[in-house]
Amino acid sequence: ALDFLKRNIFALPAQVIYRDPISWTSSLWINVGEETNQQLGRQIVSVNSPVVIGKALVGVIDKVNDRQSRVRLITDSGLK
Repeated sequence: ALDFLKRNIFALPAQVIYRDPISWTSSLWINVGEETNQQLGRQIVSVNSPVVIGKALVGVIDKVNDRQSRVRLITDSGLK
């Protein structure tokens, strides 16, 4: 299964690991990051990558750490 993913994946599933109640409409953190890219052997998670649920755009990645990334939500009034 991993060989199939390495050849054909341009997106990957992620889970929300943190969402601050104070900035509920601004951002959240997901459980993929630079280590995920290294494991897959290609750059999937990067700044400005779109984040979707189904066919709906919900935000863009604005920070990538080793094991997690921050998503700026489209409901954030500061997102340009």
